[in-house]
Amino acid sequence: MHLPKGRLCAILILALVVVVPPALPAAPPPQQAGKPPAEVVEMRKAMRIQDPATRLKELERIKAAYPQSEYQPTLNSAIQTTRIQMATSVDELVKLQQPLLQAAKGVDRIYLYYNFCWEILKHRNAARFERRKMAQAVLDYSREGMQLARNPDFQKSLPEGQARFLNMNWPNFYLTEAAAYLELKDAPKAATALELFRKASPSRGDVYAYIQAGLDEALGRRKEALDGYLSAAADGYGDSLAKAKELYQKMHGSLDGFEAGLEAKQRQLPFVPQPYEPPAKWPGRTVLAELFTGSECPPCLATDLAFDGLLAAYGPEYLAVLEYHVPIPRPDPLMTPASLARLEAYGVSSTPTPLFDGVKEESGGGNKAMAGEKFKAYSEIVAADLLQPPGARLSVEASLLGGDRVEIAFSAGREAAGADYDLVLVQTEDTYRGSNGVIFHKMVVKDLVTLTAADLKAGKYAIDLARLEASIAAGLAELEKQRSFAFQVKKYAIDRSRLRVVLFAQDRASKKVLNAAVADVN
Repeated sequence: MHLPKGRLCAILILALVVVVPPALPAAPPPQQAGKPPAEVVEMRKAMRIQDPATRLKELERIKAAYPQSEYQPTLNSAIQTTRIQMATSVDELVKLQQPLLQAAKGVDRIYLYYNFCWEILKHRNAARFERRKMAQAVLDYSREGMQLARNPDFQKSLPEGQARFLNMNWPNFYLTEAAAYLELKDAPKAATALELFRKASPSRGDVYAYIQAGLDEALGRRKEALDGYLSAAADGYGDSLAKAKELYQKMHGSLDGFEAGLEAKQRQLPFVPQPYEPPAKWPGRTVLAELFTGSECPPCLATDLAFDGLLAAYGPEYLAVLEYHVPIPRPDPLMTPASLARLEAYGVSSTPTPLFDGVKEESGGGNKAMAGEKFKAYSEIVAADLLQPPGARLSVEASLLGGDRVEIAFSAGREAAGADYDLVLVQTEDTYRGSNGVIFHKMVVKDLVTLTAADLKAGKYAIDLARLEASIAAGLAELEKQRSFAFQVKKYAIDRSRLRVVLFAQDRASKKVLNAAVADVN
C-alpha cells in the first residue's frame, strides 16, 4: 500500500476479499506528517461513537461547521452510512442505500452491491427484519452485482488493473447468496451457491469458512462446523468466535482446550512450506530477507504470511529475516525508530516492500489466498541467492545479562571495502491484532546499529534494553502528537525471552548485502 494521498480506491478493498466491509466508511487517511485539519480530527472522533443517533448528530454538526471543507463528500458518506445503520426495516434500509448505489460509477458500484448485501445481513436490527424480505433484497443485490461484474462491455470500460481484480472477485457474490439462503433455512440452495463459488474461485477465506460452517451446522455436521467456525475466528471474522465457543461447549461439555485449538488455527499457514534442502556444496552464504510492513496494512497480509513460510522452511544458518513495522498507511504500535531509519535509508514509500540481500522485489499486496504464490516466488529467490559466494565471513553470538543488557560478540572477518556492518536486535515474535488480521508478528526489528571502526575492531557491542524501550515509547508518543492520534496499545515493551541478533554486511553504494549471520540471545 502506498503512502496515502487521498481515499483508497474501492478496487483495493475488493482485492482483499473475502472480508465483510466495515460498518462505517473509513476516515480520510492520515497525512504522512504534520497536523491533520480540524474537521478530520473531529470526524475521526465522531466515527468512534458507538450509538448511531449520537454519532449522526455529531457528524451533522461537523458538516455544518465546515461548509467549505474538501472532506464534505466523506462527511456525507459517513452521515448516510450512519442513517443506514439506524434503519428499522428492510424497505427503509434499501431506500437509504439506493442513492449511494445509483451515484456509484465503475468498480465502486460493484463494491457497493457486495457491501450492501452484508449491510443487510449483518445489520444491527437484522433480528427485527422480516427474514424472507431480507433474503430477497440480498439475492437481488447479489444477482444485479454479479450480472454487471460479468458484463463484457462493463469490464472493457474499466482500467486493466481493476478489470483483473474484478475477474478474481466477482464469485464472492455466491457467498452472499449462500448466506441469504441460510437465512431462509434453505440448505440445498445454500450448498449449491457454495459449490458455484468453489468452481469459480480458488479463494477460501474467512467468509467462506463461516458460511460453510453455518451450512455444516444446519446439516448436523458438528465437527466440520466447528473447524469452519475456528478458521473464521482465527481471522477475527464477525461472531465466529462466539459460535465456535458455543458449539465447542455443546460437543465437549466445557471450554477446556478451546484456546489451544484456536491458537493452532491462528498459527496455521494457508500453504505448506517444504523444508529447504541445501546443496552438497553450500558456499556459506546466509540470505538477508527484509520486509517493510504494517499491522494496519491489510494488503500486507499475503507477504507477511509468505515471510512466515520462509522462516518455517529455512533455518537461521541459511536465512536472516528482518521485519520493519512502519506507519503506512496508518500508525502501527509495533513501529520503532530503527524501522523508520531503515525506511528512509532505502527510500521505501509503500507497504509491503520485500527485499532480498538488499534488492527490492515489486510484490504488491494480496489477501490470504495469495500467500502461497508469494512464498513460492520468494523461496526461489532465497534458494538462488544461497548459491552465491558470500562477500564477507561473519559470525555472531549474544547473551542477556542482568535482565536489561544484551552483550553481543561478533567477528566480521576481513573488512570489505565500502561496506557497512549493521547489527540488529529483533523480537522473534510479538502479538498484536491490527486491521490486517495478523496476530503473531515475526522478527520485529527493535534496534539497528551501524557499527563503527572501533566497534568492528573490538568485536563486541552492548544494547541497553531499558533505554531502548524508552526510545521506542518516545517515538510512538511523538507519532501520536504529530497525527493527533491515540494508540489503544503501545508495543514498546521488549520480551527478553524472545530475542535474536542479526549481523550483516552491506555495500554502501549498491545496497547489495554481502552476507549475514544470526544468533539467538541466550
